[in-house]
Amino acid sequence: MFNFLKKLFGKGKQPEQRLTATEPVTSTPVKTLDLNIPDEALQDEACFAAYLQERLPFFGDLIGIDYDAAAGSLTLHSRNGDTMTKFLSNALLALREKRGQARAQALMNYLNMTEAIDDGDELAKVLPVLKARDFVDVARQQIIQAVKDEPDPPQFVYLDEAENLIKLFAVNGETTVSYVMSTALESWGIDAEELAVLAQANLQKFLDKTGVQIAKRSQFQYVEVDGQFESSIAFLPNFWAQVQEQSGGAAPIAAFLSRDKVFFTHENDTLGLQLLELIGADLSEVPYVISPDQYRWENGRWTLFKRVAPIAAAKLH
Repeated sequence: MFNFLKKLFGKGKQPEQRLTATEPVTSTPVKTLDLNIPDEALQDEACFAAYLQERLPFFGDLIGIDYDAAAGSLTLHSRNGDTMTKFLSNALLALREKRGQARAQALMNYLNMTEAIDDGDELAKVLPVLKARDFVDVARQQIIQAVKDEPDPPQFVYLDEAENLIKLFAVNGETTVSYVMSTALESWGIDAEELAVLAQANLQKFLDKTGVQIAKRSQFQYVEVDGQFESSIAFLPNFWAQVQEQSGGAAPIAAFLSRDKVFFTHENDTLGLQLLELIGADLSEVPYVISPDQYRWENGRWTLFKRVAPIAAAKLH
């Protein structure tokens, strides 16, 4: 664990200081991270990131924090060269539910460099995650830049799902989400296909707890789960078989816009498909974008149904 955490929460022993009669007494303001982290700091990921960026670098072992708004992550850099990337979304959910010391402890767990989870517990928390294919390339470049002294950093574990879509795997911790890398598979002694079966079972258990709500907007419907894993509904064939049955046998058409925005209709709904294209064309205000395109579900798999061109960036005056 970063030593600064001990200082941050008063765990470290401070050396005794003595003043002589000739030494002036000065009062130097010291920034601290209030144990009762204010609710304003937890409004959204940007506020939370700004709060941590302002305060944490004042503690010795941590020399920098990089915030990636697109990925929703913080990368912490310690003085000894270690780096750690943490995703913000789950941390926010956990912190908002706590107050005072409990909230501070949750934050400490989130920032902990050596957060220990035994392999059995970790495997039980692996969930499948839908991503655009280029996510892996972008994320891998970030890893290479962050760990420049590592000639061969670990690879992301993923499987092809459809054109331009892949299935990644994430460990859904209490306050963090971390992607499964090749080194983890080696330590677990399983391959990607075996992990996919396990993650599928975990997903069903997860959804049994959270529930899946279907809401309707105009001519199409959208999925509500927990604000984090809506896109993982892509991996539930029974769900889509039921949607197809309710559509009179017409194949479901879905737009997996981001990890928490999944809209769908069916192939015979002309107006619904047009509206689906409209919301997919403008993702300027949507974080964690996966794809604006439409996908068709049939016989247990997804295929590209229609490419959706983004709205031109030019503004009308």
